[in-house]
Amino acid sequence: MKFSAYESNRNVVSVWAYPLFLVLILLLIHNWTGALTWPVLDDDHQRDFNTALGTTLLSGFFWLTIRNVHKNAASTLIAALVSLEKLSQFNHHRGVLSRQFAKHLMWSTSVGVIMPVAYLLSEGLVTRIDEPEVLVIALTSIPFWLLLTLFILQVFSNTHYLQKLASTEHSDSIKELNSLREIFNMALSNTLIAVSGFALTPIFWINKPVPFFDIVILTVYAGLISAYLFLPMIIVAKRMRTVSNIMMTEHESEITQLIRQQANSGVTSTLSKKIESIETNKETLRRILSKSQKLRLLMCMMPLPTSWFVFLFVEYFYYG
Repeated sequence: MKFSAYESNRNVVSVWAYPLFLVLILLLIHNWTGALTWPVLDDDHQRDFNTALGTTLLSGFFWLTIRNVHKNAASTLIAALVSLEKLSQFNHHRGVLSRQFAKHLMWSTSVGVIMPVAYLLSEGLVTRIDEPEVLVIALTSIPFWLLLTLFILQVFSNTHYLQKLASTEHSDSIKELNSLREIFNMALSNTLIAVSGFALTPIFWINKPVPFFDIVILTVYAGLISAYLFLPMIIVAKRMRTVSNIMMTEHESEITQLIRQQANSGVTSTLSKKIESIETNKETLRRILSKSQKLRLLMCMMPLPTSWFVFLFVEYFYYG
């Protein structure tokens, strides 16, 4: 899972092949130990079934999304450096991101080891640790928590790093605004991918009542994660607004000068066209987000409630 600056078309298969291989291996292991056997006989088996299936699918999903985050970050970094005319510094910035990734990997590994222990204690499963399926579920949940934590850390840090690069290196407001728009698109794509993954969470409650405590915990957790994922976009959008305001002030000053020239020189046609063009640019600058970006923002809020609606609908009609 190293940070890759560029993946050629010959390597595109590996982007999804390794996560898919992980999912298949974990499914086979869980089936072999009995966690995924069918039919489900009792509540304990149902909980094991749901946990094994949910953590397996989400482990593959978050590995896939981490690789996608790296590709998006690399392409956005290249675009930013091209606009800065500093593409020669690409290897330096890639090295910084790679070291950052290594640090996050260590932190995520710690979380990956701690959380399964916490799960066993909180669910009272320590007494069943001698059962093969419970032990294997605990061990195979390590990659789930590792990849989830790593994804969250990478999404925020990559966006923050690129935003700082665009804001500190650019001397041209137009170039900075264009770079910020690219970075915002990257952050928006990553957030949309993330919330799509969280839409798989109802799997953990298949054919089981959803306790009120679980609903509260899930709501709080989803809220915190959403806030964390949206924070990079908010930071970038605020900087976009600041740069846009600077540019509009410059445009207003330019319009004032053109109006004075127009009054003094008597030449109206050419100057009028320039003024009209600048006014059009000002209207564009007032719209920080495009219609497609606003639509994708709305889509970010849809997957989780939609998945729970579908889940409850299926539960009601299928399980009665």
